[in-house]
Amino acid sequence: MAQVTLVPTGQSFSAEPSETVLEAALRAGLNLPHSCKGGHCASCRARLLSGTTRYAHAPPPGLKQDELEEGYVLLCQASALADLVIEAREVRPAPDVEVKSLPCRIERTERLCHDVMAVFLRLPAVEVMNYRAGQYIDVMLSGGRRRSFSIASAPADGRLLELHVRRASATGFTGQLFERTGTGTLLRIEGPLGQFWFRDDSPRPALMIGGGTGYGPLRAMLRQLLAVGTRRPIALYWGGRTLADLYEHVWLGRLAAERPEFSYQPVLSEHDPSPEAAGLRTGLVHEAVLADRHDLAGYDVYASGPPAMVEAVRAAFLGHGLPREQLFFDSFDFAPDALARIHAAGTIVTG
Repeated sequence: MAQVTLVPTGQSFSAEPSETVLEAALRAGLNLPHSCKGGHCASCRARLLSGTTRYAHAPPPGLKQDELEEGYVLLCQASALADLVIEAREVRPAPDVEVKSLPCRIERTERLCHDVMAVFLRLPAVEVMNYRAGQYIDVMLSGGRRRSFSIASAPADGRLLELHVRRASATGFTGQLFERTGTGTLLRIEGPLGQFWFRDDSPRPALMIGGGTGYGPLRAMLRQLLAVGTRRPIALYWGGRTLADLYEHVWLGRLAAERPEFSYQPVLSEHDPSPEAAGLRTGLVHEAVLADRHDLAGYDVYASGPPAMVEAVRAAFLGHGLPREQLFFDSFDFAPDALARIHAAGTIVTG
């Protein structure tokens, strides 16, 4: 067992060789920065000051070559081979939030588009889950498995938790939701989790960038801001393959027409021959943002979606004047090509 010490806080915890440093930290009650847990988003990037770590497969795709050379590791993938000293950025805890493990029941489901289902969860009447719009929950499955889902509803929406679930398999948890309604099913969840929430103490206008169901946590933020009557300028860019994937396109367009402080820009990555899609922008969603706004220094950016999209935002936006501390992101889903590269390679030792 290795001892891991954090700089600059001086906190320490033990890590088994069979677990990642992030898993060991979470087990010790230390909520280090993380998001995708798959080595793609780089939320858990930290500098290894001393000690030796290993990756079970290849260096994770979320680390660039120059970062590897400078001694950075991704804590969600690295395991400790010896005592470690790591420099990790401080986590700002979500205010008024307590992580709980709770039972819940699927109240109802609603098909949003061909591969996305809205799932509404009801907690026991005696339980309350306080969360910040943008956070996520883990659904606890058999064998110690977990599935993470962003909460797409806002605290102001009421007691039901709404999840936007994309079908990821035919036979797994998401496949079962699509094959059966799931109504009445009992689940156990843990949350709220994550550091992706709207910083309402900032005076800067906000840019929201969503890819696919990455719209879910941004929707929660938007609905909460509407509920409290914000007048802060907000621009939402939502990318999907076709217009059918942008399942709240009509509501967002109507909202943009009614609220002068809000703008909405749909972006399609594939050709859509439907009449409703005529005239809509095509291409990559982050490129649409850069085409409209060349200098991002005066914005707070909230990006949520597939790892490839989030990585493109990180790589491009910082080069357009966006300070690193004004970028907040939530990366989920696995990039299939990156995952294939990981499993095709062998163990890598660092440090």
